[in-house]
Amino acid sequence: MSEFEVHRTAAAKPETVFDVFTDHRGYANLVGMIKSSELEQEGQPAPNGLGAIRVIQLPGATVREQVTEFDRPTQYTYRMLSGAPLHDFIATVTFRPNSEGGTDVDYLVSEDPSIHVAKPVINEVVKKSIVLFTDAAVAKAAELTAHEPPHVAESPDGG
Repeated sequence: MSEFEVHRTAAAKPETVFDVFTDHRGYANLVGMIKSSELEQEGQPAPNGLGAIRVIQLPGATVREQVTEFDRPTQYTYRMLSGAPLHDFIATVTFRPNSEGGTDVDYLVSEDPSIHVAKPVINEVVKKSIVLFTDAAVAKAAELTAHEPPHVAESPDGG
């Protein structure tokens, strides 16, 4: 069994970052190597929540993953169902507000390559893929935040 973590900071609030990470149908717009990403089954809450099964088309592989925990905006967990030479692939992504008004993202992956002679190569490919996706999702959340209109607080007298 192998584990690794990816840590990033997003210049966006946790809700925005969580929504980008869990927009399963939008993955192909984030990362060029993802040819398509569809929902085989919607989750609860719809469409991206608990029980959702996403199908991600990569060059040479179709990966199926299922959301097993969904707690917006703090954490979600998913497991790989099929499509890669891995056993027991589970990933948990947590989102914590930080003191700068952004979000700290922690992506923890646990996996066991099924082709043991290629274990170091498979581990490295999985980690690079997670880093690529995480960096793209963090950048997208910051971009969305930059395009949000500024929040203007109303005065108590309504003016």
